[in-house]
Amino acid sequence: MIDFQSGYILRPVNRVFIYVSLFCALLLNLLPLGNYAWVPDFLVLALIFWNIHQHRLIGVISAFALGLLMDVHNSDLLGIHAFSYSLAAYLAVTWHRRIIALPVVSQALHIIPLFLLVALFPPLIHWLLSGTIYWWAIGSGILQTLIEVLLWPVTTRILLAPQRRPLHVDHTRPL
Repeated sequence: MIDFQSGYILRPVNRVFIYVSLFCALLLNLLPLGNYAWVPDFLVLALIFWNIHQHRLIGVISAFALGLLMDVHNSDLLGIHAFSYSLAAYLAVTWHRRIIALPVVSQALHIIPLFLLVALFPPLIHWLLSGTIYWWAIGSGILQTLIEVLLWPVTTRILLAPQRRPLHVDHTRPL
């Protein structure tokens, strides 16, 4: 794969690194930080990133399984996060060719609908089922989306770091 920002050819991705990064994102989501608007959904960041960059290794089924884990953790209606994560993963796989060729800032702007989908889907489903809308949940979903968009360049930098080749090669190293 080519890093379109620098023009360098990236190393092949290690599957273990993908699964460890998803597990760490899941653990960050499981931290008892509360349901504040300033807490981003780290799992969605990692899922969308890996579905854009390595769509053959991480797909809709893994997003659905991780969404079920988040539903159980949040004690929410079973399937709300699973459906929104799998739909976001499907859209990320569908858009990956368009998004991967863009600069990182433009990528962040192009994936705003995916973040909005995941953040606003649970309040909208609760509104359809109960008949009452929670405006604070919609406002916090929009704020959460903005924070996730601001974290996208950092996420890209961190998750692509093991694949980047060093710029200055030490010829005395045996490997």
